[in-house]
Amino acid sequence: MRRVLATALLTLVASAAGTVTATAQGEHFIGAITCTKSLTSGLTCSGKAAGLGNRATAAFLSAESVRADYICVNRGGNTAPGQGTEFNRVVGPSRNFNPRNGQITFNNVNLPIPDAPSAPDAGCPNGNWRLDLTRVVYNDVVLHIQQNGTDILFKDLGDIVIPPEGTVVF
Repeated sequence: MRRVLATALLTLVASAAGTVTATAQGEHFIGAITCTKSLTSGLTCSGKAAGLGNRATAAFLSAESVRADYICVNRGGNTAPGQGTEFNRVVGPSRNFNPRNGQITFNNVNLPIPDAPSAPDAGCPNGNWRLDLTRVVYNDVVLHIQQNGTDILFKDLGDIVIPPEGTVVF
């Protein structure tokens, strides 16, 4: 009986030692997140996420606030200071992706430039002046990856200022 018990125990230990348990890494970004800044299109990000399973996944950007600054320009090209327009808790459009092998490659996830106010509302002398956008400040930008309306992954991108225009890597 002892010999049978010892053999069974050794077999169990050998089996356990030879077994490798595969564990999946949780949701995570792969590589860098790249965002392009532009005074015409706003903030546009792309990147890759994994560990998402096979459920439909949405990606979008949000900002706690966005401030757009303008100058007023008359028909003769003369300028006058305009006023900034501020928007609180801004959320960009959601883009939907179907994971392949638990991964998505997202692109064109955008936080657009806010709609411009009328020239008089922006502080221009009258409606004959046009507005030129000079600066946009996105405060506390977050990239969200959601499934079933719940964040499963996010990346805090901080404050982003345009200009300068160009690309930022996170």
